[in-house]
Amino acid sequence: MYLLLDIGNTREKAALFCDDKLTALSELNADSLKKLPLTAVYFACVAKDARLNVLKTELALDHLPWHQVQSEAHAFGVTNCYAQPHLLGVDRWLALLGAKQLMVKQSVMIVDAGTALTVDWIDENGVHQGGWIMPGLQLQQQSVVQQTAKVFNKETLNGSVEPGKDTIACLQNGCLAAVTGAIRQGWLLNKAERLILTGGDTFYLNAQLADLNVITEPLLVFHGLAQYIRQ
Repeated sequence: MYLLLDIGNTREKAALFCDDKLTALSELNADSLKKLPLTAVYFACVAKDARLNVLKTELALDHLPWHQVQSEAHAFGVTNCYAQPHLLGVDRWLALLGAKQLMVKQSVMIVDAGTALTVDWIDENGVHQGGWIMPGLQLQQQSVVQQTAKVFNKETLNGSVEPGKDTIACLQNGCLAAVTGAIRQGWLLNKAERLILTGGDTFYLNAQLADLNVITEPLLVFHGLAQYIRQ
């Protein structure tokens, strides 16, 4: 059994890989892990190195081998379009690998809706077509609130793509419209056979994109990470 970690800028996500099956791990702490027959940890990290060292101590897994995955020029049938492949965010790279595995011989538009919202395209032959990076829903709202004197918000996101009738609705609806509008523009610009939606803000975006050929896959990055165990 392997522990898979996606160490992001704001939080860590985890899954277990056993008998060629992935299972999301809802709790990530030393108590929940010490009962598991883990043999190694495979991880991707976009956070600072200091966070990784703290996490190893917190999880009490220093005794296991830790394998860090980095972006590559080519692997598992996927070709990275970056001239300097290592500069592609590893979370985006793993999402490409996951999409290639799940959507065989199909062109895919991948939307990862997290702190940053990323869009990447991969064709039916596994060739990365490039992508976009933009502020995610929460980051857009925080930026407006922090940089203006009289715009305020609440923690709960309850936006819809329609004109707001108060400041909070105007802010939340505007940011939701900006994100979904960018996704729709991307779909028109480089239309793929499938659109895969993953990341923490999937819940808010899925309903707004229901007319597109969209599927949600919360474990997409882990599908890519598991490829390195299968090899």
